Amino acid sequence: MINRGVHLPTELPQQVLSRLDPKLAELYSQIPSALASRIAVLVRAALLDSVRPDRLLKYAFLHASAEQFTRGSEVSKQHGVRSKAELAGALHGFDAGYSDMAEAKRRYRQGRRARQQVKASFEAAMESWRGFEAVAQRHRSELPEHLQSRLSDETLHTVRRIYQTVGIAIVIDEEDLFRDEGSGRELSERAQTYVWWRFVMAPYRGKWNDMHKLAYTWKISPAESVTYFRTVIDRMCKRPSVITYPFGKAWDSVLSEDS
Repeated sequence: MINRGVHLPTELPQQVLSRLDPKLAELYSQIPSALASRIAVLVRAALLDSVRPDRLLKYAFLHASAEQFTRGSEVSKQHGVRSKAELAGALHGFDAGYSDMAEAKRRYRQGRRARQQVKASFEAAMESWRGFEAVAQRHRSELPEHLQSRLSDETLHTVRRIYQTVGIAIVIDEEDLFRDEGSGRELSERAQTYVWWRFVMAPYRGKWNDMHKLAYTWKISPAESVTYFRTVIDRMCKRPSVITYPFGKAWDSVLSEDS
């Protein structure tokens, strides 16, 4: 029986409340109301799946947390992309890059191609100048005196400094702001749920059956057989080198134990 002093922010079915481990019930009472409300909806939908109350609440908690986590990550990612677009637009005098990413990206791509072409042309011109400077210095003493003065070391050095100034001005000194766009594939809401179910929830006999029943009930998976479900999860959820745990130590502890 749960401690009657524990206040649950969202009403769970009595058959679940009466059988919850007190530690788990207390943790549930401390989570934000929006998350608790979503968990309660999931729990009610799965009452006929014959999953033990503690396990059912843990699975619901992980699925609801995956929903929030992936949606929050997507918002953060979108803000990052828009911020890059704002900077890219600003490089070309376009101040609406945050709201008009397509135009900012178009101007940036066009400007970057132009800088690359100008830089390539400049490097060819600079190489020609170096060749000219070497020839002028080698044959200067053989030229008429009035031409020798016009090709003095000071004059050649002045022209070289002008070339260097131009070279500094046209160098592309930032990485392509959109180069990594689309890389670093994020886990989907469903995949994140499966990763946490599989690797955060403690192992126990019948775990795959429970996972399959709940995934089917909560419309995460259409798989009608445990065997096919397990095959899909094995393909989707190769063990990550790092698993993100945004729950806190208390939740990590209770999830890793099968009470």
